[in-house]
Amino acid sequence: MQVTDLVTLPAELVGQPGHVSRHCTRHGEPAARYRDFKLQSSVKLEGSRWWSANVLTMSSDAGDYAKKVKVAEVTGWPLCSRCLRMRARWMVVAAVLFYGGLLAVASPFVAAIFVDVPGWMAGVGAAGFVALPVSAWPFSRGSIPRVIGARTSADGAFVVVRSPSSEFVSGLPDGEWHRGGSGP
Repeated sequence: MQVTDLVTLPAELVGQPGHVSRHCTRHGEPAARYRDFKLQSSVKLEGSRWWSANVLTMSSDAGDYAKKVKVAEVTGWPLCSRCLRMRARWMVVAAVLFYGGLLAVASPFVAAIFVDVPGWMAGVGAAGFVALPVSAWPFSRGSIPRVIGARTSADGAFVVVRSPSSEFVSGLPDGEWHRGGSGP
């Protein structure tokens, strides 16, 4: 059951062990495991991506990104067994696509060293080139912030949880959180 669309927690609160609910954010089930991780704020870089294709501009953009991104350290966030299984499934799919893609890209080249490679092996290599970038999608879906539905505020001072379970919200310390997407 969903309580509200957004719940905002101070970053200092979630950075201390034991200051978050003992129930899962998404399902409301008791925590099977507690995880420590870091949440990064979303950063929008200015300028045209078309002109950013050279190394100097990319390194400048990386510097701008590093200055603007804010990180909130999260300690002891509860994950139920369903969330852990879902995360594990997405990570397995990502690993199969990534390592399978690497193998598919490398196999035609390795095979060409030893034997005359048939033409269909080029298709195997091409499938590998497709699988490598596609593996980023399940990796993203299995990330802890995506699984729990959390992000940081733009300034990194708050952790915003999207559609938390009522059990999670009832387990939060009184007066330490509020409803809505930005700080108090």
